[in-house]
Amino acid sequence: MEDKMKDKKRRNFIKGVGGFSIVALATGAGLYFAPKLKSDKPLLRPPGAVDEEDFLKLCIKCGQCLQVCPYDSIVLEDVNGGASLGMAYINPLDRGCYLCSAFPCILACPTGALDHEKDELKYIHMGMAVIVNESACLALENKKVPDSAIDRIYEHTKVLSPIEKRNHKVEISSSDNEKQELQKKLLQKLENNRGKSCTICADMCPYTPDPSAAIGMISKNGGLIPEIREACIGCGACVELCPTQVLNIVPRASYEEIYKGGNHAS
Repeated sequence: MEDKMKDKKRRNFIKGVGGFSIVALATGAGLYFAPKLKSDKPLLRPPGAVDEEDFLKLCIKCGQCLQVCPYDSIVLEDVNGGASLGMAYINPLDRGCYLCSAFPCILACPTGALDHEKDELKYIHMGMAVIVNESACLALENKKVPDSAIDRIYEHTKVLSPIEKRNHKVEISSSDNEKQELQKKLLQKLENNRGKSCTICADMCPYTPDPSAAIGMISKNGGLIPEIREACIGCGACVELCPTQVLNIVPRASYEEIYKGGNHAS
């Protein structure tokens, strides 16, 4: 009974965002049976993405996932994408994924490129965060978060009015839709870090129920440094929010590959 209700919910959701056409399905089928495709560069795929080879076969470039993304995290690869031209990915430097509870991107995918059976956090694994520029970390020198680091996030938050962007201040009103409310709550939480010693990556991690299982701050050389932990799923929120680009995401990598294999950068 529970599975039937879940399937009904998915069908209704897809209808609500426009569904998909017979042409799109035919295109997807054609891609699936096409010769093996290979992405020109590793990309961070949306939550629930199947393995890369199958993703390239199944994604029909319909854009449904990005249309329903509450945080505007998903974009489509431009002409430089090669084999993955027009396919969905996340650039965490511009916008990380904030792991919204419903995972509407997965529900909206018409072909299974985002696996409908992987629409819960326990199944999500996008990649692994790594430290790529440790010396730039503000926490290592006990430095405060500069205003510019907070203001920057306002600039690429699409739901804001020009006045909100200019004043770097948001208020949630009864007229705001769910998308506006979620993104404004993110900015309000981020504001708590303004002028404080930087621990943004750990403070803003969206992994629930315990962000410290994914990332935490540890002592080093009289300061602090982020430590990536086993629960990290590579959402990229820490990459977007870090003021000095200390972190990056290795798409599809596991904790064992990066940290137990000794391959991480610092």
